[in-house]
Amino acid sequence: MLKDEPGITITLREIYDSVQIVGDALERMESKFTILEEKSMLALKSEEKSHEALQIAQQAYTLAKETHALFLKERADKEEQQKWFKRTIIAALIPYLVSGLLAISYFNGP
Repeated sequence: MLKDEPGITITLREIYDSVQIVGDALERMESKFTILEEKSMLALKSEEKSHEALQIAQQAYTLAKETHALFLKERADKEEQQKWFKRTIIAALIPYLVSGLLAISYFNGP
């Protein structure tokens, strides 16, 4: 089976060793792909969790804005009530003050 042709002769042992090297490299690649797949799944889960956290934060921000608006409205209403209370007290005291002044002027006489 040996012919005198120019070229390289590759033995079965060399072919076997090369196939073993390629097989080992494929196994290493497979394990690295498995690790990469696991990390990709973790990244997807993390992305989903961060998206959920963002939605919760947006809801909390909306609630905080609404609460702040209600607080400002309540404070304005309270200030308005205080103004009306002061006006009512002053309006109630005016007749007594006028009556008192008239009484003083009456008793001091002309």
